[in-house]
Order: sequence, then C-alpha cells, then structure tokens
Amino acid sequence: MSDIHRFPNKRLSSILPGTPLKVREGLYKQLRDREWIFSRVENNLIFLIHKNGAYGVVVGIEDIDWNE
Repeated sequence: MSDIHRFPNKRLSSILPGTPLKVREGLYKQLRDREWIFSRVENNLIFLIHKNGAYGVVVGIEDIDWNE
C-alpha cells in the first residue's frame, strides 16, 4: 500500500508507453520474465506488454519493483 502513496496518479501518468518496468521477484511464479513494457494505467492498474508484444499482464501499482 505504501507504493501507491509514493507514486501518485500524476507521477504514474508521466510514465511514457514503451518504458521498461519490472514486476517484483516472486510475485507471479508462472511468469518467467520480470521485465515488461509499460502500456497504460487504468483505475490504479498497470497494463504491461511482454517485450515480444505477443501478450500482456495487468498488475497492481504495488506489484512493480520501483527500485529497479
């Protein structure tokens, strides 16, 4: 929950589509790759696209490794 307060919507909206982001380690065991491409934010959910562009995931703001 603290990540949400550190990254207000105004700052989230400043992230440009195509920006690489990493999901936190161990968050989703079925996802081998941690590196994803930012697509958009909608209702405090972050839409990410795999770097090959074939598929994507939706994660919460707290699921991103903001220190990377």
